[in-house]
Amino acid sequence: MILSYSLISSIFLIFGYFAYRLCMSGERQHTLNRWTLLSIYAVSIILPIIILYLMFHNTKPEAGQGTIEIGEVTGGIPKIDAKTTLNMTSESILKILSGIYIIGAIVTAIYFLVGLVTLWRIIERGERKEYGTFQLILAEDTCRTAPFSWGRSIVMSRKDYEEFGDMILLHEYAHLRRHHWIDLVIAYSTICLQWYNPAAWGLREELKAVHEYQVDEMVMNTGVDGKEYQMMLLQKATGYGYQSFANSLNHSKLLKRIAMMYEKKTSLQRRLFVLTLVPAIGAGIGVTAIPSVAGILRTIAETSGSNPTKAIATVPDETPEERAVFIAVEDPAEFPEGMEALMKWLSNNVVYPQEAEKAGIQGRVIVRFVIEADGTVTHPEIIRGISPEIDAEVVRLINSMPKWTPGKVNGKEVASYFTLPVVFRL
Repeated sequence: MILSYSLISSIFLIFGYFAYRLCMSGERQHTLNRWTLLSIYAVSIILPIIILYLMFHNTKPEAGQGTIEIGEVTGGIPKIDAKTTLNMTSESILKILSGIYIIGAIVTAIYFLVGLVTLWRIIERGERKEYGTFQLILAEDTCRTAPFSWGRSIVMSRKDYEEFGDMILLHEYAHLRRHHWIDLVIAYSTICLQWYNPAAWGLREELKAVHEYQVDEMVMNTGVDGKEYQMMLLQKATGYGYQSFANSLNHSKLLKRIAMMYEKKTSLQRRLFVLTLVPAIGAGIGVTAIPSVAGILRTIAETSGSNPTKAIATVPDETPEERAVFIAVEDPAEFPEGMEALMKWLSNNVVYPQEAEKAGIQGRVIVRFVIEADGTVTHPEIIRGISPEIDAEVVRLINSMPKWTPGKVNGKEVASYFTLPVVFRL
């Protein structure tokens, strides 16, 4: 389910990112740009939840009623056709991709957490000065860390404090007032879920750039000498800027920041470009609504999730020697009064699961079970399923079957396997 959610979220993030890049990036409307970027994140977080909910809990009834058919009935090992093999291969590929995705997400999260722990250690080890609404942390001069802010802490080296203390404090305090660190938590959390998506990394860079543009404008509005402030930025361009959740003084490209200080504010007409997000969101919804895309996403969600039905229905491959089960027998087991009677019995007793019918789920289930020497039906095993609800219904049917005429070897009644394909069709 998490991979399916991530893929849907990435679709909205990609459309939102490119709409922003084409129409709003680089405009001097920093507050509007910041809230636009946060809105893109909000859409990519909330809409996938709604889409997945509707995908699996759609209450709109489908046209027609569900029907059940019996496929080719065989005894012993099931006959696997090319379509079945393809589906099994697809499921294996999806499971591999899900595993790769989870590993990537864990590695990305660990990478960011290591940076966060390092950042926290610098804060804890530095000399602390309380300023009421924030605290100043003076790191050792041997620490080649560019000034940064996090939470209510502003961190800089003693050397930076002596040379440009007031100006750096003004800059970093502007970050704290705007709560920029919260934006970065959202951005980095999104990257952990979408580490494979270039738009997630690009959107983070856009957000950090907007933060710096916004703070530079706030500092300049306080009456600070522009040339002196720009010189300070150039001199502080070196040093390690923390990438994990912190606003560092040297995060963004300084030439762009200096150029932005001289840009004219964006006109009201150009501000209306924010409305391009509406068709971008619509395009994202349209892509997820394409039947083939929706089917793939639903398949990924079902394949990557757990399937309790299979866990219940599966029996060990090895049968105890004292209860040998034959794969092939001379006289196959038979349902009372034959296959037509079996078809009629299934039709009279099967119930098309309401959840599956509403969701439009259909397909063929292959179930294998054991017909004991006394004719009792036991050990149903789903060889190929299509959904937890339908698989559970097939298992229920098999467990409720009447006794069969058992198979025979050398005239002796024995336990044998039997395979039954059941088609659920809307």
